[in-house]
Amino acid sequence: MKQFIFLYPIPEFINFEIENHRHDEVFKQRYKDNLNKCIDLRYRQKKFNINYAVFNNHQISDFIEIQPSDRIIEVGMDFKTHTTKLNGEYQYPSQDYILDQLGGINAIRIAGFHMWDCVERLAKRAYERGLTALVDEDLTEFFAGRLDEIDLDKFPTFNPRKLGKTEFESFMNVRRKKPWLWQEY
Repeated sequence: MKQFIFLYPIPEFINFEIENHRHDEVFKQRYKDNLNKCIDLRYRQKKFNINYAVFNNHQISDFIEIQPSDRIIEVGMDFKTHTTKLNGEYQYPSQDYILDQLGGINAIRIAGFHMWDCVERLAKRAYERGLTALVDEDLTEFFAGRLDEIDLDKFPTFNPRKLGKTEFESFMNVRRKKPWLWQEY
């Protein structure tokens, strides 16, 4: 089965992203509309099962338009535990616990908050388990900043070939070492 999972589409994260860009009503509505269109066109219409991962007993943001076939899964940890340091370290939900809830997976696409933390952790673990795992970096905290350039029905929208030669080589070297981040540019 093909699975799409969006990590932590909760009010705290989505509101933070919007407020750090533009918080006028027009921008908020575009953010909501385009986020839902991207999920629908990139995944739901391409026969991916849609999953939203939230912290235990936590609400999902009203920016997310949940469809009857979508699933909301709890990650085995509450938000307070995740955001409170224990011995100087943040605690994270078990990636295996999250993946096991998805059932049979042959391909997984991962989006959400935060690209270089929770999203990458889950993608790396999925890859280590032998799954075809890929991060949709457009649908992470980069979404608000890329809103004007996102192609709603395919990814990646960002083209690193537009970077200078040195930046492009650096960008690609990081990705080659992390196959779950390797896109077809």
